[in-house]
Amino acid sequence: MKDEFSKEGFAARLEDMCGLAAKRRKPFYTLFLNEREQYEANAYLGRRSGINTVLWGGDEACTRKMLRVCDEDCYVQDDRSDFPIYAITLTFRKADKPGHRDFLGSFMALGIKRETVGDIFVGEGAAVVFCSKTAHDLIADGIATVGRTGVSVTEGVTGDAAGYITPARFETIQVNIASERADCIVSGITGLSREKSAALIRSGGFILNYSECDNISRDLSGGDVVTLRGYGKYIVCEDIQTTKKGRLKIELKKYI
Repeated sequence: MKDEFSKEGFAARLEDMCGLAAKRRKPFYTLFLNEREQYEANAYLGRRSGINTVLWGGDEACTRKMLRVCDEDCYVQDDRSDFPIYAITLTFRKADKPGHRDFLGSFMALGIKRETVGDIFVGEGAAVVFCSKTAHDLIADGIATVGRTGVSVTEGVTGDAAGYITPARFETIQVNIASERADCIVSGITGLSREKSAALIRSGGFILNYSECDNISRDLSGGDVVTLRGYGKYIVCEDIQTTKKGRLKIELKKYI
């Protein structure tokens, strides 16, 4: 599938926001950004002075987040309550089992754009949705079923639904490798030979910081996010040690 993301276009949007924030002396917000967009926003705005930025999705557990941009001299609330994010709880029979895709599909059928919807946490008998004002109004006024499941809408996070808002979980793994090159780390994670690891990278199976990378000699560092098709998603930890035999011991957090 072709990647339609444009770094140049995204950077231009961010620059426009920064200009407006400085000119009007008030914060501006994006709609919900996916993880790649958040990474690119941090990379671009980290090189720009005079701007304060915050990412927030409605809860610490959220992965899709809005970006707030404001002039560094502009006062904004520290508690993030100024973000235009709304929470809705959708309840249904516990015997029914609608999934994340069912909810998202029903929202899209209402004409809701993906970037106006943040995280959707689905549990037993309830789901919590974080969304923009536009999506909130359409969901509140227009949804009665998700798939074939009848749902009821209430404002905020209600009842047991708060227990379904859970952060990503990880397991820690360690790999001993010859160097921090991409093919070495892929080999350490997968157990494949260097040759087969290089083939996996070149075939498009290696996603580095949410963007496909085919450079087998690219060095990785702490904080990098690696996705290997068929093997999962990992965060490279900062602590890299050298063994007595001169090899590197790298710790990674694997999403589970």
